[in-house]
Amino acid sequence: MGSWLSKVSPPRSTGWSALPPELLDLVLRRLSSYADRLRLASVCRHWRLIAMRYSAPTLPPVLPWLNFHDGTFLSVPDGERHTFGFSKQYRHCVGSFSPGWLLFEQAERRRPSRQRHFLKSLLLKTTVRLPGRCREPVDLNPDGSLSTGSGFISSRFFIISKVIVCSGDLIVAKVNYRRHRPCAVVCCRPGMSSWLTGLCNGHWYRDMAFYKGKLYTVTTEGHLFVHGVTNDADNGEPRVSRVEQVIQAPPPFKFTLDGPYATVGCNRTCYLVVSRTGKLLMVRWIVSCDCRSSEDSTDRKMILKVFEADFDMSRWLQVESFGDQVLFVSSYSSKAFSASSHHCHSLRGNQLAPHGFHLHLTLSDLSYSALVSCAMSNL
Repeated sequence: MGSWLSKVSPPRSTGWSALPPELLDLVLRRLSSYADRLRLASVCRHWRLIAMRYSAPTLPPVLPWLNFHDGTFLSVPDGERHTFGFSKQYRHCVGSFSPGWLLFEQAERRRPSRQRHFLKSLLLKTTVRLPGRCREPVDLNPDGSLSTGSGFISSRFFIISKVIVCSGDLIVAKVNYRRHRPCAVVCCRPGMSSWLTGLCNGHWYRDMAFYKGKLYTVTTEGHLFVHGVTNDADNGEPRVSRVEQVIQAPPPFKFTLDGPYATVGCNRTCYLVVSRTGKLLMVRWIVSCDCRSSEDSTDRKMILKVFEADFDMSRWLQVESFGDQVLFVSSYSSKAFSASSHHCHSLRGNQLAPHGFHLHLTLSDLSYSALVSCAMSNL
């Protein structure tokens, strides 16, 4: 009998690849960390195909990482710290401007004051070198007509403050030409040597967003502009062909948007974010100037307000609650998430995370560097 048992083959293990797609899909939906999803997809070829093709179209987006600008990132859902050994070619990761893309900044070796920028996708292992020159913007007259200006002079002296990858052949940026001039929105295609001519209407934009196929910018006062991008009829190059104000902050804007803080010395900034319900929101962050000198943190006053763009009536409508949503906002990138779609105990609906999305943890956008926490704020 013992001889007979020894001839029986042990049951053959089916292995990890035999798990049904439905089961793996359930596991993926409970992973809010980007790193955890990558680990699952790296187990075997079968799991990777399921993660990329079966689950990807309907998976809730992963929660963001905090960027400390030294090659380290902090995962929001689990607090895990991740370190990437970026090569000297890329130097500093200054932010994430589009899903899956990181923006790197590198000082030129001979002229450290000049910066070169690269977009890099860690998933696709693709690097896009952004133009190191920018054509001079054309100024707009008060009536919207073009003033005299060639728009062909190209310079290296410009500052990139935000980049959006709109499509595979269109990249747009919010820049300050020659550093001290007002903002302009410029565009290029991958491989171009220079950003193409933009239009300057004399406003200083605080943020830019890509919404329903259009580019929008917002000023500190709350004025909202739309920028039309078309292809040039002669050479086919993309260019900003018009700038139109679609929402004007009602006068006096301070009392309308800032309420009781209108008469108090405050620093203000605005962010644009698209809600989970497809609305364009403006997050207004107001910080009392007293917090510069106050030693008691309880005296520091900060308020966050959220407004929804009403394009039919050309006005901002204050949002009292946004339900299940959590908003991560910064000058680099902003995104709305559904709290119930993530199994993360620190997330609850109707919350804001100011400067928590791929941004350094200082109030530099408000002109001083008081350190702030990354705690969520209820609306």
